[in-house]
Amino acid sequence: MLNAFNARSIFEFGAKDRVRIDSLLAYGDKLLLGLSTGALRVYRVLSPDTPDVSLEHIETIANFSRVKIEILACIKEANILVSLSDSNVHIHDLNDFTLTETLAKARRASTLAVTSNIEHDEETQIPELVSRLAVGIRRRLLLYSWHDGGFQEGKEVTLGGNIRTLTWASGRKVIVGMTSGFVVVDVHTGSVEEVTPPETTNGAAKGKAGDQNGWASYVGMGGWGSRSLSTRLGGDDILLLKDSTTLFVDADGKPLPDKPPIPWSTPPDAIAFSYPYLVSLNAAKHQLEVRNPGTRTLLQKITLPTVNTLHVPPPNVALVHAGKLFYAASPTQVWRMGSTDYETQIQQLVEAEQLDEAINLLETLESVLLNENKDEKLREVQMLKAQRLFEQRKYEESMALFGKVSAPPERVIKLFPRSIAGDLSIWTEDEDEDSGSEAEAEENEEPALEDGAADESENPKPTEETGTGQNGNGGASEPTSPIQKEGNGTPEKISRSPSPELKRSNGTEYGSIRNIAFTRKYGETASIFSFGGRGRADDADSIMGKKETQTIPEAPKPLEGDELKKAAQELAGTFLNDVRRKLTKYFVDGKPVDPLKVLAKTSPHAASRDDPLESSFLTVEPESPGAEEPILPADARIEKVVQTSRVIDTTLFRTYMLIRPTMVGPLVRIQNYCDPEVVSEKLREQGKFEDLVDFLERKQLHREALELLRFFGQADEDSKAPGLRGPQRTVTYLERLKSDYIDLILEFAQWPLKADPKLGMEVFVGDTGNSENLPRLKVLDYLESIDQTLAVQYLEHLISELKDMTPEFHTRLAGLYLTVLARHLPSSENLSWHSRFLHFLTTSSQYRAEKILGWLPRDVPEYFESRAVVLSKMGRHKAALEIYVFKLFDHEKAEAYCTSVHLSSPSTAYETPTADSPATVYHTLLSLYLRPPPPHAAQLQPALAILSRHGARLEAAEALKLVPEDIKMTDLETYFEARIRAANAQVAENRMAAALRKARLVDVQEQLLLGARNQCVIVAEENVCPVCHKRLGQSVIWRLPGGQVVHYGCAKRDGFV
Repeated sequence: MLNAFNARSIFEFGAKDRVRIDSLLAYGDKLLLGLSTGALRVYRVLSPDTPDVSLEHIETIANFSRVKIEILACIKEANILVSLSDSNVHIHDLNDFTLTETLAKARRASTLAVTSNIEHDEETQIPELVSRLAVGIRRRLLLYSWHDGGFQEGKEVTLGGNIRTLTWASGRKVIVGMTSGFVVVDVHTGSVEEVTPPETTNGAAKGKAGDQNGWASYVGMGGWGSRSLSTRLGGDDILLLKDSTTLFVDADGKPLPDKPPIPWSTPPDAIAFSYPYLVSLNAAKHQLEVRNPGTRTLLQKITLPTVNTLHVPPPNVALVHAGKLFYAASPTQVWRMGSTDYETQIQQLVEAEQLDEAINLLETLESVLLNENKDEKLREVQMLKAQRLFEQRKYEESMALFGKVSAPPERVIKLFPRSIAGDLSIWTEDEDEDSGSEAEAEENEEPALEDGAADESENPKPTEETGTGQNGNGGASEPTSPIQKEGNGTPEKISRSPSPELKRSNGTEYGSIRNIAFTRKYGETASIFSFGGRGRADDADSIMGKKETQTIPEAPKPLEGDELKKAAQELAGTFLNDVRRKLTKYFVDGKPVDPLKVLAKTSPHAASRDDPLESSFLTVEPESPGAEEPILPADARIEKVVQTSRVIDTTLFRTYMLIRPTMVGPLVRIQNYCDPEVVSEKLREQGKFEDLVDFLERKQLHREALELLRFFGQADEDSKAPGLRGPQRTVTYLERLKSDYIDLILEFAQWPLKADPKLGMEVFVGDTGNSENLPRLKVLDYLESIDQTLAVQYLEHLISELKDMTPEFHTRLAGLYLTVLARHLPSSENLSWHSRFLHFLTTSSQYRAEKILGWLPRDVPEYFESRAVVLSKMGRHKAALEIYVFKLFDHEKAEAYCTSVHLSSPSTAYETPTADSPATVYHTLLSLYLRPPPPHAAQLQPALAILSRHGARLEAAEALKLVPEDIKMTDLETYFEARIRAANAQVAENRMAAALRKARLVDVQEQLLLGARNQCVIVAEENVCPVCHKRLGQSVIWRLPGGQVVHYGCAKRDGFV
């Protein structure tokens, strides 16, 4: 039952009084009564906003009018009172009510209307308060405006029918109700525009707004009846009423789309808008009806004896919610209609299960009119509606509404059984199991039950039943006891009740309307369930007369089967994914960020602070209503975000496991906050071990994942996870691990290295990026302990691919080569290892040559060349050449050795030649050929070959000293030719270089000369000298090197010339 207004009788004539009330006017704290005798009574309203409201008689103007006063109106800003009596319009002073003027042209007037609005002057655009008066005289409309202490005549408009009512749509336009219909008149231009309704049938709009069929197309009326009523609603909306037919239009008279007419049971005699309700008067039934103009629902009926007058004080210019208190009168009595506080009205609507009405009322009301936070109250009622939609199995609409209001995820998820909600569910495991055994019986009963609940919730039907209280205010009878019990104490009927969040502190005890055992079992969420079918109300029933009791055939059961899948589908697609998208902004690279930084005022996400869910990450609930919400510390804010993400992701995982198992893999592979225990248990039950490995990797539970991979990798072919068999998945997993997990890598890389060494080595030498960052010394020791050939492969990768110049690695690689070569290997394999060893010694320069030279055998021919290479790295070129000449007897390698040393280390002019210096390496080789140490004999032919091919690189005097005296000159011919050719080439090269330098000098000089000549400056009239700051004009100028232009005299004076 809604009790929006309470009627309080404030005045009543006695039985002996022979007068009646024909009109009334309320303004400020004054109440004027126009009597049938022409007298005017003036009262002051005392304690207007309390139950003790009363009137204090101020005065009575007996000769105010000669006949009855039909209409009273005032323009408070102009301090005037306008009255209509004896078909004349009179102007009175509002203070002493003396007559100041009678409008001569307004004789035979039938109705009038006044308005005051702020308008801008057309020329100066200065805002000013303008008051206007419209008077209806048969078919003529007279328009007046108040200026300089009097009414100035305006436009006079002749219409096509007699004027019945006048309503100001705005300061510029007035709506005129006539016998034939309604028209809109522009007071500035005098233009008339007819209001053309769409095609209607029995009061309901049928065609489009543009189908101009006229008011006479109304079926069953043969045209309009005698009543033409109109009233301005909130904003620019206006309601037009002709008998039982209504039309919503805007200030220009255009029909509003999606605004169905109000189904009146009986044509009202008067209508008015008392914020935020539409009030109508039915004199025949002695009733006032209160409706919501947005939903057109009848909310309250108030019976007042012989009531025939309805008066709503005009709203103040600055307050659109003024007029929420109004007056009703009969010929002998006046009632002041006091408004119940809005919190109580909302609570009554919720208790009556009229959630749509409560939502519409909250959306209409201004925040200042509520003691509680409007947004929070509206959100709570919307969540209650979403719960009702859920229990009616309207899952899509329910989840969409939950998402729209940003409901707490826990509140939505707990509606589902444990298979979806887990521990958040209000259902126990026993109930989940019991519900499965009764699923078939429930399917046969639930459709009819839900249809009835849906019809009652969505289409509340108006009522005609009312009662009259002792003070005259109407309303429904008191509701029956919420719980009716049989002898055994079992609850048979239970009334709908609001959620605990909406319970008033001074209201009925909430716990008394629910079964105690059920409340203890399900907690505060027990109010969201349907307890059996509800009987359909008769068409004459309304929300205030309808008994909200319903039979409880059985306890509620959790969803299951197809219904559960359907609900879970909407939960995931409509709600969970939307919340998950909101939470992504709070994570950067998988790590949570302080919500206070994310939602900072300078952040691009600052608008999200208005979202109730996201703003909850910043604050905690206040201890007392009205107290400020304290800001959470940073750690608590982050933990709150993580906890919400965990609830969302875990529920989404359970939902996908039920309705769409193929989506489980993509979910566990991306960044998520699913509960590891829940995911591991579910995936093991379903045999989704590959998805489980991916999930454990994402959650950085690497040991569990690697143990799973090792178990299935070494399993038989008929294992439950054939895709994990073999070392490939383990190797791929280890390749993705960072160096922080080196112990795990070394522990679980052992079995792939033994099963497939080539594949296993990809963990350490693969091109993954992570292998480069592993601790190399630790990996080397590990591989060497398994197999020395693996260590050699790893060191070759470090040196050749990664260019590691660590001397220890180079030295250890040489030692490992020697260790491998010490084995009894096949000849071909041994030759390959020797080749690799020799190549390493030749190309590397980072190993410790002294240590390696000590490891090399002296008398083993296979290591002679290796010793020569090591000696070369040590700079002992003579010893190296001795090995090539006297042990290997390879003159070509000896010559190639000298060439390599000479090219890699060219001598300088300041270097002092020594036996092992690179500059004398050819001389050293020549001396070994011609003057070998004993017991070796001289080798003339190789020496002559050196002289002929490399004579230019030898000092002539030193080389000729080594040549034997008995040698013929013909044998030295090629030597001398090479020397002369080299000397001539050097002379020619020097001459050519000198010529090129000279040519270059000439080119540079020419470029400098041409560049100076081609430069120019532009001197305009406005250019000034930067020295004296005078205009350059036509004076002699001087260009500075920096490009500035000055007077020649200034340049000479400052030393620039």
